[in-house]
Amino acid sequence: MVFNLFGKKNDEPHSVFTDRTFITSAAKMSACLQLAQQQPQTIFICWFAETLQHFKAAFQQQGLDEARIFDAKNIHSGMLADKTPIFAEHYPLHEKELALIEQWPPQQLVVYSAMDEALFRHFGSEKMIPLIKLLGMKESEAIEHSYVTQSITKGQNKLAAMVTVEQSALSQEEWMRKNIPAQ
Repeated sequence: MVFNLFGKKNDEPHSVFTDRTFITSAAKMSACLQLAQQQPQTIFICWFAETLQHFKAAFQQQGLDEARIFDAKNIHSGMLADKTPIFAEHYPLHEKELALIEQWPPQQLVVYSAMDEALFRHFGSEKMIPLIKLLGMKESEAIEHSYVTQSITKGQNKLAAMVTVEQSALSQEEWMRKNIPAQ
């Protein structure tokens, strides 16, 4: 009884993902560029072609090696030797993320995302952004907590329940438009 003081025990398994969520995409990109400059062994994995192009352009502007940016469709565990993989966004379906990494060596994987991305907007992030700013959080600060990761995973699973036949897309926003029925 004493051990149940704070409610029901969380039965969900520990996630292999850790989320670093920024208020804006610009802040997320700035953090990724800073990480790329400080840690040359870091590679960035993009789920969508639009994100890939955006990252390559930003890396080129900063004089960083674009070869450190990969399309998730073209990456495999052999490419990870001596590298630290960072996901540049979430795929809307958690199972697809898990399928990609199932053959990878066990490790904690970091996902950089932003509250102004389509996945977050679908769940009402535009209402949270002003509140977070009101509380004094700076745009350059990331929200990083296991509850955030759990909430994102639950949201992805809710989306999976809505998808009957998945259609491919060039961006997260296009994916949401094509695969999630209008509400």
